[in-house]
Amino acid sequence: MYLFAHAMVGLLIGVVLAAIAGDRRVLALAVLGAVLPDLIDKPLGHILLAGTLGYGRIYFHGLTILFLIVIAGLVLYSYRRRIELFALAAGMASHQFFDGMWRHPVEWFWPFLGPLQNHGYPEDYFWESVLRELAQPSEWLFFFLITGLFVYLYRRELASALRGLGGSSMRLALAAALGLAVLAAGWLLLP
Repeated sequence: MYLFAHAMVGLLIGVVLAAIAGDRRVLALAVLGAVLPDLIDKPLGHILLAGTLGYGRIYFHGLTILFLIVIAGLVLYSYRRRIELFALAAGMASHQFFDGMWRHPVEWFWPFLGPLQNHGYPEDYFWESVLRELAQPSEWLFFFLITGLFVYLYRRELASALRGLGGSSMRLALAAALGLAVLAAGWLLLP
């Protein structure tokens, strides 16, 4: 599954948890948890450990790290009545579910089923896969859906921040810079 697709699932989980907890801060943590396994494991496995592992589903795609975060969440909840780490763990669990990690038992149950194996991906696989993901129309759709939902959910905070930027010329410059960034990203992805 792609990064923004994972983020969208995390956002939906976060919306439910925010409604239950009455705290919108869990939204961002659920989204972070949903993309955290790829943000850590992909660069770690395909760049830093390319010679030994060369695989992007390692530590944060496994149950060991997930359970450590759940245990830390239990401790935090028992002392402070805060569910932020549970939101992070829920996002990570969704990531593992949508990646189908049960089909990769050595990585999912690491270190209990033995050491991680080298999967033999080419050295430039990481950057090629990033570009391949960014070229998918579904990723752009999920990006705009996520952005729209965050703008809607945090509209009061955003309006306050925009008022703090100063005059309308500053807001116009910010909107123009954002538009140019989106156009530049789209142009870079064209073949």
